[in-house]
Amino acid sequence: MNVDAVRRLWAQASEASEVTARLVACAEREGGWVLRGRTGASWSGRLRFERALAEGLGEQADGCDLVWLAPAPGASKEDRARAKLGMAVKPQGPVEVGSKVPAQRAPKGGKGPPERRPVPGARKILAVASGKGGVGKSTVAVNLALALKARGLKVGLLDADVYGPSIPTMLGSFQAPTREEGVFQPPVAQGLPFLSLGLMVNPDQSVIWRGPMVQRMVRDMLQGSAWPDLDVLVIDLPPGTGDVQLTLVQRTLLDGAVIVSTPQDIALIDAARGLEMFRKMDVPVLGIIENMASWSCPDCGVTSHPFGQDGGAREAVRLGVDLLGRIPLEPAVRVGGDQGKPVVLEHPESEASKAFSGLAARIAAVMTLDPAPDPDSLG
Repeated sequence: MNVDAVRRLWAQASEASEVTARLVACAEREGGWVLRGRTGASWSGRLRFERALAEGLGEQADGCDLVWLAPAPGASKEDRARAKLGMAVKPQGPVEVGSKVPAQRAPKGGKGPPERRPVPGARKILAVASGKGGVGKSTVAVNLALALKARGLKVGLLDADVYGPSIPTMLGSFQAPTREEGVFQPPVAQGLPFLSLGLMVNPDQSVIWRGPMVQRMVRDMLQGSAWPDLDVLVIDLPPGTGDVQLTLVQRTLLDGAVIVSTPQDIALIDAARGLEMFRKMDVPVLGIIENMASWSCPDCGVTSHPFGQDGGAREAVRLGVDLLGRIPLEPAVRVGGDQGKPVVLEHPESEASKAFSGLAARIAAVMTLDPAPDPDSLG
């Protein structure tokens, strides 16, 4: 493979996102450049970079979960520094490419994958994700958290959708968290301790942050916060498979993830991509939640399916996961989200609320969520 081919691959990776560009590290070895790969679940989730290079290398990359350019003993001090920081260096000169790459471990004393840590105070952690925006993921996260709370569980809610933080609006609270000695103190709304970037910026302010800033904020809200004793922390992820998702999955011990989608094919295609990311990163996928599954006319009672019928069920079968629930399309759900009055609290008798309650029951059973005993009752 010549250097022009590798430059094209480098361009593909750098255009995908900053996080993929940071995975690229180049260094000189014996006057040339070497592509190497590492296999293993802990490293194989960087899907966009993996696919960009694997597709470009064709058969030569068969068997590689991840391909990157790595520093070697003969590298210049500048290139070594850039590689250590995870910065991309455009290759110069001839390139040598290996075809089959065996699984490798990080050398002793070397830097391996980020350590996955629990969130202090939370017994279990549940991620609510979607492949694309506009499918009602945040609405599901809020109402699911409240439905779990209604089962007697201590529930917290983290709004990790940093570019579109809507949880404060949906909970009807914009009380900014206090920060004591660098630690966030989550405020409480509707009985849920929660954190969101939306509590820390003006509602009309755009969040124009680069990847490292976003990752740092997510880490601070997860690990650098004084979460109370929780049976489960529900995390509302941004749509897609970008920096925030990768940071959270790589650094947090997730007990499960659910994928929210509408029944239409165009949404399910992206839902499958999101689901595959969690599988690649060894996060248990509990199943698919089909939102806006049906609509019942209040006048004639006829049920219709504006976004298609049974798409979520078919996709769940195809992907080998459970269909956890179907949430109907009801005006009260939208109104409750806009007014900060979630439907499970304002209209507990509605079909949507019943669907959320059933969903919470299934997730609690799968995750073996039981209320922690009250210390005072233990005597």
